[in-house]
Parts: sequence; structure tokens; C-alpha cells
Amino acid sequence: MSEDKVTKNYFPNQPAAPIKELGLEEIIQLANKIGLEYVEKRKEAERLELLRTSVRAKIMNRIELTADKIPEAKLKRLAEADSEYIELLEKIVTVRAETEKLRIRYESYKSLFDARRTMISYKKVELKTL
Repeated sequence: MSEDKVTKNYFPNQPAAPIKELGLEEIIQLANKIGLEYVEKRKEAERLELLRTSVRAKIMNRIELTADKIPEAKLKRLAEADSEYIELLEKIVTVRAETEKLRIRYESYKSLFDARRTMISYKKVELKTL
């Protein structure tokens, strides 16, 4: 694989320019943008997680209305097997995965910024010694 292909980003919200050409300010802007996206995704994941028990309770109430006395354990089992609950769980997993991807991208840009800043500092010191 050529270095050009490795350095280019093919994600829609990443820069079109190769990473090697990004300046410190551009890296900060990208890290900020991705950090804010990460916060929003995390908020959505936490909201879904909090709704989990409410959705299960709602399903349990619906099942309870359609049948006579059902033991609590069986009612809970039936609710957790309901398609609406399973759909919620799948959505939680998807949002968590998206959150982790954004966190990794954010941390990668932070690391890139630190590395680029260190390189610039090193070059400044190197130029002073010449």
C-alpha cells in the first residue's frame, strides 16, 4: 500500500487533505468537531440505556393486560424476548459502537496534535543549535 493511500482519510467528516499536510490549528478544529460528535453520541447511548428498564416495564404492562396472572419472572422473560425490547438492545449496541469509534478518532487526533507539536518544538530547537 502506498504512503499516499495510508495518509488520506476516506471518512466523510475528515479532511480531504492528507494528514501530513494538516497544521496544528486544523488538527485542533477536527479534534473539537469529533469531540462534540462523541459527546452527542454518548448522550444518546446513555439516554437509550436509561430507557431500557422503562421500555421493558411498558412491555410487561402490555403483556399483563392481555393475560391473566403471570408470575413476575415469566413476565420479565416474555418482555425481554419481545421484538420491541430486542430492537432497543440492538440500537444500544449500535450507538455504543459508534460512540467508541468517535472516541478512538478523537484520541487519535489528540495524539497526532501532540506528536506534531513535539516535532515542531524539536525542529525549533534543532534550528537554534545550527
